[in-house]
Amino acid sequence: MSRFPSAASIVGTTLIALGAFWLSFTALRDLADRSGVPTSQSWVWPLIVDGLVLVATVAVVALDEHRWYAWSLLATGAAISLAGNTLHATYTGDLPLAVRILVAAVPPLSLLAVTHLTYLLFTRSAPTAQRETVARPAQLITVMEQNSGEVKDFGASFRASRNEATV
Repeated sequence: MSRFPSAASIVGTTLIALGAFWLSFTALRDLADRSGVPTSQSWVWPLIVDGLVLVATVAVVALDEHRWYAWSLLATGAAISLAGNTLHATYTGDLPLAVRILVAAVPPLSLLAVTHLTYLLFTRSAPTAQRETVARPAQLITVMEQNSGEVKDFGASFRASRNEATV
């Protein structure tokens, strides 16, 4: 069995993703409209919400480190999308103030989160072949050889210097 997905699974996934995005897009756009976002800009809100899900999904696959952050953004974006679609289906009239505040807060929070995620993607660890060519820092701890098995009495020299200072 091949590790790569079949053409049918790729086509099926793509069709489902496009359908889900379209339905989510229309619901979230209407939610943004009813939350006070100008109609000329309300189409951007669903792109931010579902775009966060898309970018976080790519990051989950691409990152070796900091995957917890990508997973957190994926879960957060999916929760916001789900909540927005659910609120759209639930409220037919004016939306509560708390919903309008949350709709207004999502874009700047998403910008902050996805900017950091992009930073993590661009600074991710180099592949193993490149890691081996990186210069190693010099050893910080050196080992001093002792010629005799006797331990020097540093206390005696300290006491002697102290006695000389007090005289």
